[in-house]
Amino acid sequence: MRVVCLLIVFGLSQLFCSAQKKSWEMGDTFPNFSYDGQFARDYQLKDLKGSYVLIHYWASWNEESRKMQLSFIDSYARFKDRKFKQGRKFYVVSIALDNNPDIYLLALKKDNLPWKNHYCDYQSWKSPLVQLGKIEHIPSNFLLDPRGVIIGKNLKKEQLDEILRGL
Repeated sequence: MRVVCLLIVFGLSQLFCSAQKKSWEMGDTFPNFSYDGQFARDYQLKDLKGSYVLIHYWASWNEESRKMQLSFIDSYARFKDRKFKQGRKFYVVSIALDNNPDIYLLALKKDNLPWKNHYCDYQSWKSPLVQLGKIEHIPSNFLLDPRGVIIGKNLKKEQLDEILRGL
């Protein structure tokens, strides 16, 4: 009986600790989420399983995050259709922390990003996807493997390219 109680307490403490994690770490499975993509179509992160996915958090008002996102254009062009050893493609999902639709849409138009997975719910830091990602600063990003496991975090373009080249 005592062993069973200890196992239950240990299991509950592990569950509580993982729920209270401050941020996602390498080796964690990023949780699934839904978002409205291009053409007002509903998407889910799990729809991209089997491919490598970069989830990038940014905002139109944050110059560093926009520059970083622009730097990923070349990486996207190079790897989007690549057949990896364990994955079929490479996708980028951009999540914006904007609260003004006009400014957000202007930034998207100006930056002319080639990928189709853009999302902004205009709730800025209060967005459920910001909370889900445990985002405390931007730019922030996560590279997921084909199973949805985090294999890179807060990568710069050169780091992203190096990882993708080796896959």
